[in-house]
Amino acid sequence: MKNNLAMVLGANVNKSLSPIIFNYWFLKYSIGGRYNYKEIKKNEFNKQIKKILNQKDICGLNITIPFKEEIIPHLDSIDEDSKKIGAVNCVTIKKNKTHGSNTDWVGYSNALKEKTKKHDRIDKEAIIIGYGGAAKAILYALLKLEY
Repeated sequence: MKNNLAMVLGANVNKSLSPIIFNYWFLKYSIGGRYNYKEIKKNEFNKQIKKILNQKDICGLNITIPFKEEIIPHLDSIDEDSKKIGAVNCVTIKKNKTHGSNTDWVGYSNALKEKTKKHDRIDKEAIIIGYGGAAKAILYALLKLEY
């Protein structure tokens, strides 16, 4: 069977709009894929993630609260940015190998660049509340951009 399933994993993902959005685009562009969600309780993550990563039809995962850090030991590899951040929000599965990356910092960085493109440098301070995977990605983006 062709790998054509992707999903978002986390707590409270039953409220996520990702399945609606992705399945719309899959249908619109005749992409032979489907997108779903999987709720996982924190105390069941290690057991559940092993099952999910071994599913034959899975090609990718979006990882959200609270598992962006916990996913890392379960992956075959992660990119350099994810190593520096210490969090992964995107998992690609090809030929039974799992690769993690972090797109949170890229999205934040691009949004910040768009908002500040009229200025060479903004002399402002940033307050980051929390220190989960997304907060770490934002801090990484700010340091990388030297804001």
